[in-house]
Amino acid sequence: MLLRIEHLSYTYMKGTPFEKKALDDVSFEIDKGDFVGIIGHTGCGKSTLVQHFNGLLKPDEGNIFLNEQCINNSNIKALRKSVGFVFQYPEHQLFESTVYKDIAFGLKNEKLSKEEEQQRVIQAANAVGFDLSLLENSIYDLSGGQKRRAAIAGVIVMNPQILVLDEPAAGLDPLGRDEILDFAVKLRKEYGITIILVSHSMEDVAKYANKVIVMNEGKVEMIGSPGKVFEDEDRLRKIGLGVPQIATLFKKLSVAYPQYNIDREIFTVEEATRFLLRLLGGENK
Repeated sequence: MLLRIEHLSYTYMKGTPFEKKALDDVSFEIDKGDFVGIIGHTGCGKSTLVQHFNGLLKPDEGNIFLNEQCINNSNIKALRKSVGFVFQYPEHQLFESTVYKDIAFGLKNEKLSKEEEQQRVIQAANAVGFDLSLLENSIYDLSGGQKRRAAIAGVIVMNPQILVLDEPAAGLDPLGRDEILDFAVKLRKEYGITIILVSHSMEDVAKYANKVIVMNEGKVEMIGSPGKVFEDEDRLRKIGLGVPQIATLFKKLSVAYPQYNIDREIFTVEEATRFLLRLLGGENK
């Protein structure tokens, strides 16, 4: 077990008239290599939850275990090497004079040789598909998408075990969103990094995650595979969430055309395409 959360609770502005309980007795486990999607309406506790994973917040109650070691009072610098965090609009975190220096910033205390540092920076840049010819450019010369890749590379360069992506595709067009999330898949597949994605997009979570955690009013409302979670459409709608649009379409098609045995557990465009190609192939025989 890579990450284990036990009875985690957290309250903002405790002891004041503005006190708000953001997390209430939250427990779950994440295995190494998981791609976890955390979903929920605004204010449900998603971002508060993930900010505990690398010490940005400390729990009022409960424990967090990384590799079976409690991290509640861990060395923050060491913890953040293991758990990388990418915020919304990560390009706003860029501040060094060149792209190379910005990506390498986290390595300053690693006591690496110049060659080792360069190797780590190039590896991180390659991992997010960044053009190496731009490493010596000013960050102000980059496009918005290039800035976002450079910022993510600055987190990847620390070789984290876990990468937390808090709405990483905010403000991007569909192509840019797919590029960022495809990089996350690559990091999981090629580097063994466990991905935790906070998102409002049911489609993105259905497409990329193997485990879904649904938050509601500071509690874990549901947890399971995308198929298990999204099949309970009524429960999701009661807490203000929907299901991927393609799932709704295929449920309606399965009722309208029962003779085709249409799969009701289709949640992504890719799954729909594969099913339709099989159906058409079978009818052409």
